[in-house]
Amino acid sequence: MDAPIPTPKRKGSLFTQFFTLRRRNENVHLIPYVHDPVADAPPPPPPPKDYNRLSMHRPFLGDEYISEKPLLFDLDIRVPTQQVLMAPPHPPSKPMPILRQTPPRVPAKANSPPTMPLTPEERAQRRLAAQRQSQREKEAMLREEHERQETRKREKEEQECREREQEERRKAALQEELRAAALRKARQEREEREREDRQLQELRERKQLEKERRLQHTKELERWRAEQLQRAESQCSEKQEERRRSAEGRRVRIARLNEEVFSSKADQMVGWVTVQAPDMLAWKRRYYKFEMGHADSKMLLYANPREVVKPLDILPLDGRIESLAEWYEGFEELEAIPHSFAVRCVDGVEWRLYADSAEDKDRLLVLLSEAAGIIL
Repeated sequence: MDAPIPTPKRKGSLFTQFFTLRRRNENVHLIPYVHDPVADAPPPPPPPKDYNRLSMHRPFLGDEYISEKPLLFDLDIRVPTQQVLMAPPHPPSKPMPILRQTPPRVPAKANSPPTMPLTPEERAQRRLAAQRQSQREKEAMLREEHERQETRKREKEEQECREREQEERRKAALQEELRAAALRKARQEREEREREDRQLQELRERKQLEKERRLQHTKELERWRAEQLQRAESQCSEKQEERRRSAEGRRVRIARLNEEVFSSKADQMVGWVTVQAPDMLAWKRRYYKFEMGHADSKMLLYANPREVVKPLDILPLDGRIESLAEWYEGFEELEAIPHSFAVRCVDGVEWRLYADSAEDKDRLLVLLSEAAGIIL
């Protein structure tokens, strides 16, 4: 009984398996391989220097090679008889190796029984079986492709579903953020309006307080002005009364001094006085002397009693004096200067003078009024 032929493992694509089956069907008519020890002996080893580069050992192409990578065409390895591979020359002590030719052979399993040629019915059956197997493989491939397409479609749908869910979650989160932002903005606007209202209220209150303060200050200022006016009026009346009394006393003193001055000697017409001339700002202390005449009376001013040859200033008096005025008669700058008075001339010139004492002032006024011909 013949041993069953083992079914080789099929690897590779559909077309590779198809060509493998066809190759086997074509090799059934070949003569089986018979093992020959002499022919199958390995060639002699190469020289040591070429051992790693040259190896004439040819591995056996068995059934495993056929099942893994089947041949797609017949390989004819025939070497012409005249061609001999010659090795490089060797020393005479070592003969030159010669490579033997081996006839072509078909790889087959060792010790395999002879294969009988197939009949047309068997070939048709095998062809039909191969077609059915190919059809089954195609159907399996189609089923696998369909399942793969279904799997990809299902995965795509699941991916789209996940993306839609993520998009919905993102939109929901965005809506929540927008709602929170709107609430936050509304709260900020409300707080801003409240702050503005408070500021306006505080501003109105400050304005009201400022207005009341100004009114109070105005009332106090008016009251103070009224008091000042009243005080000024009282002081004015007092000053007027004092001036009246002073004028009366001065007139009494002047009348007494008038008799004394003109009844005594000429030494009563000289003395010291401080003068501010019309064209000067500084006050100068001068020694005065009066010259009385019927038509030319004048007041001579010297630097000192020893230098009376040439006067420094001359104040003409006869017919040229308009009045003798006190500080309250338009010369308020003389109020702070004691014993001061002013001389107004008819041409608008003004002299300012002050004496060392009230008695000297009265005597000077008597002399000026007498020389100028005016009544005090």
